[in-house]
Amino acid sequence: MARIVSEWVPPVTCGNHWLRYLGTSSRYSGNFSRLIQNEETATILEEKQQNQPCYDTLVKPVSEIPGPKSYPFFGSILSIIFSKDYDKKSAHTIFISLVKKFGDIVCLKSPTYPPCVVLNKPDDVQTVVQNTMQNPIRLGFFALDRVRKDAVDYFENKGGILVENNEEWKRVRSRVQTPMMKIKNVAAFLPKVDQVTLDFMDRIASLQEKHGEMPDDFQTELYKWALEWHKSMLTICQVIVFDSELYHHPSNNSFKYFNYSVSLVALNRRIGCLEPDLSSNSEPMKLIYNVNKIFDALNETEHGLQFWRIYPTAAYKQLQISHSEFLRIADQNINQTEAALLSKNSKIGDDELMLMEKLLLTPGLSRKDVVTLILDMLFAGIDTTSHTLGFTLYLLAKNPKCQAKLQREVDEVLGDMKGLLTLKHLSQLSYLKAVVKESLSGFIFYVHEQYAALLMGLTMGHDERNFPRPKEFLPERWLRNKPLGSIHPYSTFPFGVGTRMCIGRRIAEQELYIFLARIMQRFTVEYNYQDIDIKSRLVFVPSQPLRFKFTERRN
Repeated sequence: MARIVSEWVPPVTCGNHWLRYLGTSSRYSGNFSRLIQNEETATILEEKQQNQPCYDTLVKPVSEIPGPKSYPFFGSILSIIFSKDYDKKSAHTIFISLVKKFGDIVCLKSPTYPPCVVLNKPDDVQTVVQNTMQNPIRLGFFALDRVRKDAVDYFENKGGILVENNEEWKRVRSRVQTPMMKIKNVAAFLPKVDQVTLDFMDRIASLQEKHGEMPDDFQTELYKWALEWHKSMLTICQVIVFDSELYHHPSNNSFKYFNYSVSLVALNRRIGCLEPDLSSNSEPMKLIYNVNKIFDALNETEHGLQFWRIYPTAAYKQLQISHSEFLRIADQNINQTEAALLSKNSKIGDDELMLMEKLLLTPGLSRKDVVTLILDMLFAGIDTTSHTLGFTLYLLAKNPKCQAKLQREVDEVLGDMKGLLTLKHLSQLSYLKAVVKESLSGFIFYVHEQYAALLMGLTMGHDERNFPRPKEFLPERWLRNKPLGSIHPYSTFPFGVGTRMCIGRRIAEQELYIFLARIMQRFTVEYNYQDIDIKSRLVFVPSQPLRFKFTERRN
């Protein structure tokens, strides 16, 4: 399934990944399940060893798991960064080579984190997930956490749901879980997102007429679209960045993209992101600029030896500056929205008031919790959502038969409809949803007191044992009748799994459905330039400008 990953950091740096406590056994076999037994099961395991002399031939110490050479203090980092397969700008490639070289279970050592056990079998993934439901721990974003906790006067020593764990994470998550996962609450966003998307279709048409194709900075136009709809509602939906992966199949230069989902704290007004010729000093462009700076800084602080822990490096200082500017803008917008809510003449609808008040006024959820959610939404949503769409358009352009089939379905459901989309429309777009699923893949990182587990959706999604014809873009595999065979539920996990699954999943999926439905309704997309590869910048970004050609289907 030629997959693309939108967000990924090497596991030895404990980057932007899910981490969870595993069990207490420290033994290993060809099946990872024995490594994560709880204490009771571990005791039974020891008894089995005593009663079955041959058992030691099946269960081995974790230290015997194969992997690259480990060095004192540096762990496996030196073996990785000096490998011919390692490229900081395409860091995912090292894990492809590790699995290829060492097999389905690989051990990596880290100087600052528990050893990482890389898992490449869906059954092992299932075992890990089922044994980590009660206490989900995710590490990473350590520099972001420090920046927020250093600003103690504002954040009150709380980093937000993106970086917190244990009781603090549970406190916030429990208060946003129900409103964020209700279908009716997500559906309330649909008309506004659709209207922003329709306006963006006009923007595409204007750019096409002016340039004959999309300009080199079309990625920035996608940033603007993402920012406009995220900020066009002040309804609070929590954001969690789920892990993702980006993978390029050199055999057919086919891509697939997996998006981590965002839910939003948005501001119930349009701020003009889609206006032509925005000034670099405008609020939208400042936000976009700072988003890119935040991701650049996080890419540096999350990778490597993390010297920012010892002294403030240039990347850490940049993170402080950009985060501070983001905080200023978000806080300003929250103030304006709060004033609108208190105004007797406010035009905010009842549904929006209900959801917003439910979160802003929920006992135990402070205003500063809300502002932190906005920050997470903005820097997550602007960047990753736009990259998702850029890569997805590329995939459709490179697979014209799939694009034509999707257009036929959209025509049957929407035709020349002039009104806004409804849930009924989206429910009928089964092939569109299959296209999205074919583009998604998951990459999850769990931790134990002594061992971490990296769940390799990156390689499992391209393993013929799990997905027949994995190098082909075949949305049909996801249709209800499963023409290519059944799919293991733990062979791909684009929104994470278990207790800490992305809380914005439903909004993210709805967002993708709306955009793809509208763009396929109006345009045919082509791409006629150098094949697009992927580059790592904490999230993965296109290696080439998105110089698409959009042809109107109904002139």
